[in-house]
Amino acid sequence: MTSFCKCPLVALLAFCGLLTIAIAAPLATKSSPGGNFYYMYTKALHVDNAGVVSIPSRFKWSVETGFPGVNDQGNISPDTRVQLRLYDPNNNFTALIAQMDMATAARLHHDLGDLIAKKLENPGFEHHPQLYDPKLIPKGNFKGIDENGKVIIELEYPTAEQAR
Repeated sequence: MTSFCKCPLVALLAFCGLLTIAIAAPLATKSSPGGNFYYMYTKALHVDNAGVVSIPSRFKWSVETGFPGVNDQGNISPDTRVQLRLYDPNNNFTALIAQMDMATAARLHHDLGDLIAKKLENPGFEHHPQLYDPKLIPKGNFKGIDENGKVIIELEYPTAEQAR
């Protein structure tokens, strides 16, 4: 009688099962209703005192598509997501994975294409999108200078009613 580990078919099936669980489980637990999510692995990267992560210049971007899956009826269904990956090829390390649905990927592709075309036409072109609501920025009120020569500023945070 052959042992469990020596049977190549059983070992292959067990490996495929573990690989399926390893790939599918994290994607299901962190995905949002729109299909967009990201993972950021910062333990191996340098983080300064302000919490800023520095990413070495040797890191590279990769654009990938998902693997086909199996639906409830057992039919193969294509994965319609696109994944951006920031990785370190020297140390075989992934720092960031951002996965998005096709609508988000198409919008990103369109916006990036427009910016590249404008920058090629005019090297001085700059684009700075408004990433925040200026009404939500706290205002600083100067209160004076303390005995150690430090400036005292009191921050006033807007309320939800003021932001509307």
